[in-house]
Amino acid sequence: MSICSLTKIRSRWLAVLGLTVAVLFGGGLVAYFLTAWPMIATDAAFFQHVGWYIIEGGVPYVDVWDVNPPIPFAITAVLALLSGGDMLVLHGLSVLLTELVAAASVLLVGWVAYRVTEDDAAAVSAGLTMFVVPELFALPLLGVRAQFYSLFFGVLALALALSDRPFLAGVAAALSAGSWQSGTAFAPLVVGIAYQRNGGKDALSAIAGAAVVTGAVVLAFALAGALVPMVVQTVVAPLVAGSSYTLAQRIYLILIVFGYGAVLLPVALYGWARAARDFRTHWWLPAGGAIFAFQVLIIDMDGSTDALLWVTFVALGVAVAVKRMPSRRSDATNSRERDARRARRYRWIAVVVVALIVVSGFGWNVGSPPPKSTLEAMEQEADPGEPTPITVTRDDADVPSIRTIYWEKRTPETCHYRLSWNELRWISRTDSRLDARECGGWLN
Repeated sequence: MSICSLTKIRSRWLAVLGLTVAVLFGGGLVAYFLTAWPMIATDAAFFQHVGWYIIEGGVPYVDVWDVNPPIPFAITAVLALLSGGDMLVLHGLSVLLTELVAAASVLLVGWVAYRVTEDDAAAVSAGLTMFVVPELFALPLLGVRAQFYSLFFGVLALALALSDRPFLAGVAAALSAGSWQSGTAFAPLVVGIAYQRNGGKDALSAIAGAAVVTGAVVLAFALAGALVPMVVQTVVAPLVAGSSYTLAQRIYLILIVFGYGAVLLPVALYGWARAARDFRTHWWLPAGGAIFAFQVLIIDMDGSTDALLWVTFVALGVAVAVKRMPSRRSDATNSRERDARRARRYRWIAVVVVALIVVSGFGWNVGSPPPKSTLEAMEQEADPGEPTPITVTRDDADVPSIRTIYWEKRTPETCHYRLSWNELRWISRTDSRLDARECGGWLN
């Protein structure tokens, strides 16, 4: 196949998916600046404040208590420098960058799907499937969230590994893990892909890339005297202070998050099964689906953004299923050509079906149709409650809201000022001090 024809084929899926991404993200951005600017989410206000706090001399995990890994803080610190300390400009830069990262993630999923299937319709189906969670393009409008950066770096790691760039793939996988703990799962997938494609040398190169990023982070926090607090807060605290759950509750929550898009889950399962038949090449696809399914069912699933990494592999499973749609096979040349055209037509019909499912999902999220309200009631009934009572509340802390702290550029007097549920559980279960000036040890 010539370079020109290959470019033409690749541009077909990119044109369709790129236009969709441009309309959704671009339209949302314009609507936000016209109607809601400068609205900011609580999580975004915290991440962006910590970025500003860093350039003012604050140290994450010492002057600020949080369970999130450090990469989002590094990103917002750079944005704070670029903003010159203007919090309105910082928020604008944060929104634009997070929108760009989320949009690029969708296109990267389409690219990975094309590499797996070599089919335009399958690549478009994968990209569209990402929108079964509408928060993917809605929440970036409210500022920085860790999961979007973990998603971007994780899918970028897959794309680089499939392009035989193992060192850079390892770097991206480490950045995904450094953005959100669940992104750690991309590292073994990337190393395995590198080994499967080119043997041990590339696998070691991927490991080296991840080691460079990890080593740089460890060294930076060790020099700042914050290495132990970082490990305690990002590794120990999520294990100790995580929310309790039941398996039924997580299943109901998954169905609530996916809405009508839940009908694509068995389609993805079929795609993973088909990929497993070509195990030597595509083993990582069902493996990733299983790993991130375990994440949302067992490890961490508190809201829609926690499902984004799993949605990536759901989307790739849908792509394989679309590519492998049953079609007739004929011996005659003319019949084979007709069958191939018919198969391509069916695959594009499948794209339309996926698009309709995604559009219906918008109504699910905006309104409260009977199935959604029923699932929400069942999810509440399955909630086991707190096994250990939370002995402190946000009202016990003498700190203003995180939005006030952000907009007024305050330097908090205590390290506990976000007061997330994980934070309150940690304080309650370890008898830590709510008014600690620094969080430099194991308990304070």
